[in-house]
Amino acid sequence: MSGETIRKLEQCDTWLDADRAVEIGRILHVPYELLGFSYVSHGYAWATRAIPVVGEITANDEVKFVETDRHVAGGAHLPRGCVALHIKIGKMRGLYLIYQKDAQLAISKDILARQGDRERFLVHLVNGTTWWRHIVPSPATDLYHLHSQYLDTLNDVRIAWVLEILGFELPRYPLPTPAQLGEEGGSPSKPWTPMNDGAAQ
Repeated sequence: MSGETIRKLEQCDTWLDADRAVEIGRILHVPYELLGFSYVSHGYAWATRAIPVVGEITANDEVKFVETDRHVAGGAHLPRGCVALHIKIGKMRGLYLIYQKDAQLAISKDILARQGDRERFLVHLVNGTTWWRHIVPSPATDLYHLHSQYLDTLNDVRIAWVLEILGFELPRYPLPTPAQLGEEGGSPSKPWTPMNDGAAQ
């Protein structure tokens, strides 16, 4: 590869395709998805996505929303507008639950059928709380039970809306912050370095 080609890639004057990113990543020992990483919405389709962390899931499978500036590295397959919840306890501790923030759905028979025997939805109740539970209809009209295998059932609750869970991500590698990407206009003379404290994940 010529020096001019490298300059064009570094300055975003030429398109970096996934095959070339794989080759470069293999030589540099860097995950190829990171080579095309950007916070802009029109970035490379094959590159890592920065998924904002918007809260955590606590011991009772209750969702606690918290404003943070943290991001987790999400797969390129995830759609735009995804956010993450950090699972703080249980057998899935350390994973990030991924969903689309603006994809609220009304509870329906279709939703109940789609969940099967798994906890595929986040459930927001009319009382303002949100849970990661399995939804079971109650004999009473418009009421539901929220089940969990190891926790007490929440009986006869009213559901405002649900959000479908798209998947789970591991914090595979730290992401550069927007400030790091903006320093020196992205000059290769000052590359970003991974942080060990996890603050950028």
